Amino acid sequence: MGCLKKLTKMVLFCIILFCFFAYGGYSFVKNKYDNYTKPERSVLISEEKDFGNLENVSADYVLTRSLNFFGYRKLNVLYVPKNQKITIFDLNSSDVISEKDFSNGMIEEKFEKLSDKFFNSPSLPLNNIVITEQGKIFAGTKNVPYANFEADFKYIPFLKLNGTIAVYTTQNEENFVNKVKEQIQNSDNSTSKLLLSTKIQNGYDSLPVKKFISSIRL
Repeated sequence: MGCLKKLTKMVLFCIILFCFFAYGGYSFVKNKYDNYTKPERSVLISEEKDFGNLENVSADYVLTRSLNFFGYRKLNVLYVPKNQKITIFDLNSSDVISEKDFSNGMIEEKFEKLSDKFFNSPSLPLNNIVITEQGKIFAGTKNVPYANFEADFKYIPFLKLNGTIAVYTTQNEENFVNKVKEQIQNSDNSTSKLLLSTKIQNGYDSLPVKKFISSIRL
């Protein structure tokens, strides 16, 4: 009896899956996904003002966004001439890491803790994160602190990750979710936006990242 039930469930699943593909289910879902992640540039810029005013970002940078699965919104940027990726995370808080950490000597420690949570692959954890350059970039009305870094992969000797991290704070748009967060956190819903760009081994160029930051109006 148990085997018959399992077989029946499997047959039903196959029928549903066949109908899903046969009647355009995949195309429907894919179109919805593409419309959200890759809308027209003007639409994305209008809807993602929480990350700053991106109107002055040049066409060399392709903007997309990711689905919000784990409570962290993410804006993706691709610098086409060098195929270099930049990601901006909304950390939902300004306590995890902030602009002050770049000047009070806490940036390496904070970034290492953050990398454990957000950026490390379980099979390729990072360690020995070293800041190689620090500075500030003017973005509209304020200076954005940034740091270039290099790090080792814990289990792969002689392989290094190079990159840039930057942090700025913006106030998120008023909506129901943010109003609830304001009440719970007793804050004005200003959150840190973490900008990250990385490349394994040599050839990393921080100039496209700096240029992108300077084109944001904050």
